[in-house]
Amino acid sequence: MSCLIALTHTPYGSQGAKESLDVALMFAAFEQIPAILFLDEGVLQLLPRDHSPTSFKHVGKVLKAFEMYDIEELWVEKESLEKFGVTQDDLSHKVNVIKRDEVASFWRKFNQHLVF
Repeated sequence: MSCLIALTHTPYGSQGAKESLDVALMFAAFEQIPAILFLDEGVLQLLPRDHSPTSFKHVGKVLKAFEMYDIEELWVEKESLEKFGVTQDDLSHKVNVIKRDEVASFWRKFNQHLVF
């Protein structure tokens, strides 16, 4: 069974981003390695610590755990990066870039979908 987790929220202002990343780690712990798609404000989760407001806890440690759990399939929507003036080189993790018009066909490759 394949799972795609779409992360759409900013990492700041609530625990939502961290909790959604924790769900991805939980799937991986049970050998259901998900693919992760960062969309909209979710792309901000991939920025390094020095780009985050100091008053908020950074989600970088959770993202680093992806490697230990063999979560390697990270995707980011190109138009979301452009919306925030972020390039692929600005990101803290290696990702695959997908165009908005390709997201629907990509989505259909997975049996389960979780959107946060």
